[in-house]
Amino acid sequence: MTNANRWTISYANNRMAELFGCTLPDLNGSAFIDYVHPAEIESAKLNMHMMVTGEADQIKVERRFIRRDGSEFRGAFTARSLVKGDGTLQGVMVSIYDNTELRKTEQTLSIVENNYWEIFNATNDAVFVHDGYTGAIVEANKAVEKLYGYSREEIFIMNVHDFSSGEPPYSLDEAISWIRKASEVGPQSYEWLGKKSSGELFWAEVSLTSSHIGGEGRVLSVIRDISDRKEIERKLQYLSSHDSLTGLYNRSFFETEFERRAKGRKYPVSVIVADLDGLKTVNDTHGHEAGDALIKSAAKILCCVFRSEDCVARVGGDEFVVLLPESDEKIAFALQGRIREAEQRLNSESGVVQVRLSLGSATAYLPSEMKDLINKADMRMYEDKSTYKQSGNLLSSYSSPADHQLDETVSLSENP
Repeated sequence: MTNANRWTISYANNRMAELFGCTLPDLNGSAFIDYVHPAEIESAKLNMHMMVTGEADQIKVERRFIRRDGSEFRGAFTARSLVKGDGTLQGVMVSIYDNTELRKTEQTLSIVENNYWEIFNATNDAVFVHDGYTGAIVEANKAVEKLYGYSREEIFIMNVHDFSSGEPPYSLDEAISWIRKASEVGPQSYEWLGKKSSGELFWAEVSLTSSHIGGEGRVLSVIRDISDRKEIERKLQYLSSHDSLTGLYNRSFFETEFERRAKGRKYPVSVIVADLDGLKTVNDTHGHEAGDALIKSAAKILCCVFRSEDCVARVGGDEFVVLLPESDEKIAFALQGRIREAEQRLNSESGVVQVRLSLGSATAYLPSEMKDLINKADMRMYEDKSTYKQSGNLLSSYSSPADHQLDETVSLSENP
C-alpha cells in the first residue's frame, strides 16, 4: 500500500520483501519508484500521475524492477486507486506477480516454435496439417507452394480434392477416409495421383501420422513426388516384357500370354509364325547394323498389320510370332496376305528384296489343341520358306531399309 502523494510504501507483505530482496522495515517508508528499473521510471511516473489526477483508477502493465542487490526481474504490475468516501484519493494498492520464469518459459517456447517452423519449412517434402476428422487444411509448409504451384493464401481456401486428380480412387472421399484412418487406426502410407495448379498430374507417396497440436487432433500429411521413380518403374516394366531392338513383346511375355489364353474359354485362337529370310546373309555381308535395320523393318510391317489386342512378339534373332485371340484360320490367312502386301510396298521402291518373312499359321478351336499350335504353325512356316527357296528368290542384293518407307496406305507405329 502507498500513500497518494509520493507513493511512499506504507505497508508491504513478506512476499513483496522477498521480491525486492530486503526486509519489511526496509520497505516501509521507502519510495516505490526506487524499486522500478531506471529504463521504466518515466513510464511509471506517468502511471502515478494518471492515478493521482483521476485519469485512471487502475493500471495493469508488465514492468521491470530492481532488487536491493541490483539484480532485476520482470513482474506483472497492477495498481488500484483507494478512494475515500468524499472521492479523494487515499492511496494506491499495488500487487506484483513475478513472471520471470514465465517469461523464460515463453522465450524457450518461442525458440522451440521458431525451430519447428524452420524445420517445417526447410524440408523438401510437402507437408500438410489436416484436421483429424474433416480433413480441412490448417497448415502447410513452403514446399507445398513449390510442389503444387499455389500461393499460401490460396492453399488455405482449398481442400484435398483440389490437390488430387479428382477421380476415384483419388478423390475427396478417399482422401478424407485415409485421414480418418490415420487418426483412428495409426500411420498410413500409400500412393496418390496428385494435381498441380497447372493441371499437371503426378504420382506422390503420401505418409499420414496422427498428432495433437495445440490440444487439437491433427494429421500430418507428408507428400513426396515420386514421378521419376514411377517412370523408372514403368520403363523397367516395359523392358521386362518388350524386345529392346524392335519394341515388340519378348518371348517371356508371349509365353505368359499364350498360357493365359490356353487356360481361357474364348476360342478359336490362332498364331502366325514369321521367320525373317536372309538375315544371316545381310549380317555377314553388310554388318550387324544393317541386320538390325532389317529386323526393325520387319517389326514395323507386323505392327501396322495387326490390332492392338493382338500379341506381336520377337521370340528369337529372326523369329516372330503373333497371337490372335478369337480368330479363326480365315482371319489368320487374310492377315498373312496383308503382311505380303506390306512387304511388296516396301520392296517395290528399289526393285531389290529388302524384307521377306516366311509365314505359317495354325488355329486351335479347343484347349486341347493349344499344345501343338506353335509346332503346326512352325511346320507351315518352313514349308513356305522351302517353297520360297525352291523358286530361286534368294536374297541376292540388299538396300538398307532405313532408306525406304512404306507408303501412306500403311501406317507404321514405333510401339506395338
